[in-house]
Amino acid sequence: MSALSDDAESTRRETLHELGLGEDELRKSHGPGSLGCHEALHTAALLLRAVDGELLEHPAILATPEWFALAHRAHAALFDLYQAIGAGHSQEK
Repeated sequence: MSALSDDAESTRRETLHELGLGEDELRKSHGPGSLGCHEALHTAALLLRAVDGELLEHPAILATPEWFALAHRAHAALFDLYQAIGAGHSQEK
């Protein structure tokens, strides 16, 4: 897995701070192998199906190549996320 961009890491840390969440606690409750991780895997699958069925097949998206390209990138990114979560989650079980 590639390292986070500086912008993404900054946003991640800001969000942790704003929500008052510590990384150690999150790893315990939501790290690979946990119910929290399984929930993230399920959410990624739901969003993947939504992008596939609701966006990639939508007539407005199909009619506009630029929009289709963006929806296709979103689908690919969600697929990569789903695969990464699944791989980490299954290794910890």
